Amino acid sequence: MDILLLNVATEIGGPLGLVGSGLPRVVNFLIFVAALYYLLRKPVSEFFRQRAQAIARELEEARRAREAAARELEQTRARLARLDEEVAAIRARAEQEAEAEYERLWREAQIEAEKIRAVAEREIEMARRAAELELKTFLVERAMARARALLRQQLTEEDHQRLVAQFIEGLAEVPR
Repeated sequence: MDILLLNVATEIGGPLGLVGSGLPRVVNFLIFVAALYYLLRKPVSEFFRQRAQAIARELEEARRAREAAARELEQTRARLARLDEEVAAIRARAEQEAEAEYERLWREAQIEAEKIRAVAEREIEMARRAAELELKTFLVERAMARARALLRQQLTEEDHQRLVAQFIEGLAEVPR
């Protein structure tokens, strides 16, 4: 039986069986990992702590940006909801302004029409007076012409000399 164990031990890796099994490699690896852990523990933990803080800051900024976007979306939705009201208010204001402008233009047109009517009445009155004056002048001229014609027909030479003498006497009496 001893021979059997010796054969098994030789097959495994030597008289002890552990040297050829890779245990020294595992131990070396664990020492290397422990040394790396000891040397890199602070820088790696600092790196991960800063990275965690940066991620936390970015998450906070993203949360704030999301909240701002949500507020802006809500404001936009509220504006869209009020859009019909604003359009109706603008339309009502435009109608009021149009009505006020119509009234102003109507008043101005009435004032202008009144001015034109007054000017036309003055012109008509002036034309009436001119026509009356012309008619009077025409009638006077006709009456004078008729009177001359009558005088020529009825006035004798003696009447003519008597009228001239009266005129001259009237001139002599006029003070100088």
